Amino acid sequence: MEKKYPLVIIGLLVLAFGVYVYLYPPTPNNGANAGRSTLASSKFADIKENEPLNPSKLSTSLVREMISNYRQTQLKSIGNSVSNDASSILFDLDTLKKFISDIERGVRQNQPNVDNKLGIRIYYAAYPLKSKWGQSGYKHLKDLLGDQITQLYERKHTLIMLPAIKNSKGIYTDFNPLDLKTYSGFKKQLNGVQHFAGSVDSTDILALNHGQLIPPASNEGEGF
Repeated sequence: MEKKYPLVIIGLLVLAFGVYVYLYPPTPNNGANAGRSTLASSKFADIKENEPLNPSKLSTSLVREMISNYRQTQLKSIGNSVSNDASSILFDLDTLKKFISDIERGVRQNQPNVDNKLGIRIYYAAYPLKSKWGQSGYKHLKDLLGDQITQLYERKHTLIMLPAIKNSKGIYTDFNPLDLKTYSGFKKQLNGVQHFAGSVDSTDILALNHGQLIPPASNEGEGF
């Protein structure tokens, strides 16, 4: 009878541990990282569904006025040189989430022990001439040639998103999360000037472009 007591106690301990794990499942932040947010990740990533929602907001009338201002001024000016230029660009949410995740993962891999302040800089840009898309140095535009709509992106207004990191001076500087040498910023070049005459910098950096341009895509669904 006495030999059964240890077995009973072990059984109770296993049961208790199982109940604890069920009620309080382990997370990546448990243990040594308890109390800290995941390194180089958004501070909002762990917000629970039952916490109050406090999103960024703008009044409908202000949104309408600002979009109208752009169309009546800048877009009209662009129209003097680019016919029927894009007035909006659409990115699906999964694409944006993956871009943010790629930035965070790249930083964690290169600077796992540093709590970096990250951002995204959005550049206004324009697609180059379609005649260049199949040339060396334009490989990321080549797929646009395979669709009747995207073929019309030539010279149209677009956006390019680049990761930014706050440096020791407190300034957000563009960088490539996959290349530690760029964490203090890219070397500045004069517009249109390359390292060597006729050379093309084919280095790939983490960046996001290729949203849906409207026009030439249909404006069905736009509210403003």
